[in-house]
Amino acid sequence: MPVIRLQQAVSSSEAVQPFDLSDRGLLLGDGVFDTSLIIDGRMILRTRHIERLLNACDAFGLAVSRADLDSLADSALSPGETGALRLTVTRGPGGRGLEGPAGQKPTLLASFSSQPLTWPAQPVRLGVSTIRRNPTAPSARHKTLAYTDAVAGQRQARADGFDDALYCTTDGRVACSSIANIFARYDDRLITPPLTDGVVAGVMRGWILEHAAAAGFKAVEESLDLATLKTADTVFLTNSLRLIVPVECIDDTVFHPEIPTSLVDIAGQILAGTD
Repeated sequence: MPVIRLQQAVSSSEAVQPFDLSDRGLLLGDGVFDTSLIIDGRMILRTRHIERLLNACDAFGLAVSRADLDSLADSALSPGETGALRLTVTRGPGGRGLEGPAGQKPTLLASFSSQPLTWPAQPVRLGVSTIRRNPTAPSARHKTLAYTDAVAGQRQARADGFDDALYCTTDGRVACSSIANIFARYDDRLITPPLTDGVVAGVMRGWILEHAAAAGFKAVEESLDLATLKTADTVFLTNSLRLIVPVECIDDTVFHPEIPTSLVDIAGQILAGTD
């Protein structure tokens, strides 16, 4: 069972609080979260993950400090453990209605799930979802607790014989999968959809954009329609737990499921603890 710890975002020295069933994160999905890879008790790309979660908290007006999040992460980690760490920040307990009371103290939740590292990742098959992504919605640009579309899309994809769903915007631009950003390789160019196409600023996505040149690629943010994506030499997904994941097919379009060797090599820097 995952280790769960809850505390109020007032002081890291305060006692752990029980979870309030009137919490707006539970009742309204009013909150944000971050998931990171833990290897031997070490949070991979920690600074980037904490910064990304802080940015999301700022975007939604959640009064949480960097020290709060660092303390929360440390509370769930133990030396030698490998797995997934999730940090969640909700608006906190509140009364009925959308606005909620003034001066709410956010609820912080940390959960660690032990699991082995699977690297290099196995290929995945993507099915294009009938659910469309709204790029103007805050839930499309941040990792919020409003994950119903992702849950429903992935469930349908699996029922159709795929591993994950691929989402497009309402006007047909490629966005992401249920749990990952997407890259298309055309010779030595790597293209990933811009954040304005309803994309979460994934930590691994950002890392690839910054480090692709060291692997011999030029990485850019450009809009892609589905027809253009399906002409790529290779396609891969990125997320913080599996790093880089080759795509085997999108619907009935088949790709050679490979990760360029140079990208595998530079990804090893992450596992070694260098950024």
